[in-house]
Amino acid sequence: MAKAETVCPDCQYKSPCFEQLNKEELLFASKSKVQVRYRKGETIAKQGAFVTHVLYVKHGLVKIYREHSREANLIYDILPAGSLVGLSGLFYSKTFQFSVAALTDSAICSIDREVLEKLVMDNGAFARSVVESLNNGFNHLQNKMVSLTQKQTKGKLADSLLYLSEKVFLSNVFTSKLTRNDLAEFSGMSMMSVVRTLQEFIRKGYLEEREGKIHILDMHALEQISQEAL
Repeated sequence: MAKAETVCPDCQYKSPCFEQLNKEELLFASKSKVQVRYRKGETIAKQGAFVTHVLYVKHGLVKIYREHSREANLIYDILPAGSLVGLSGLFYSKTFQFSVAALTDSAICSIDREVLEKLVMDNGAFARSVVESLNNGFNHLQNKMVSLTQKQTKGKLADSLLYLSEKVFLSNVFTSKLTRNDLAEFSGMSMMSVVRTLQEFIRKGYLEEREGKIHILDMHALEQISQEAL
């Protein structure tokens, strides 16, 4: 891991929340921040560790997951650049309820938790943006709960592919950064079920894989599978 310092007011990659801060507030946050680069596969935060900082994904792609005693984990979310991690711990939990790992080489800004709590108290627009971000995360978890508990394998995988396309990569064509095991843990499926269902989707013309990329060819078909699986 290599460290690299930046100054928040001059950063071109601010999150929507930080766009609500003035220059003085950004400088206040910057004084408590450190930027660290992580290689693909490295652990960024560990479940059970103290939440001393909120994490901002400046570059890269990370996974948020719950570790279990058994071999398989459960991936809650896949977050692209521009995402804040750990907001749910503000004013609440002192320890991480999940682990965070880099799916690609990533640059992460760690910002002191107490500094962000003060900014929430002092800046209403910033506080509202933080609440909006938390609400989006809560809505995702509600949808994921329905998918994991109410849907069969086709519906679970369709939901994961739609989410990656619409919320993470913002494209019907995206580089497959997730391993088959990652996709299984994100979908609540076994790896073999993911492989078989992907092959079925490819055979039916819903998607294809070429040159390390997933191409969704029939978004409507995946949306129908998602709805019919309820």
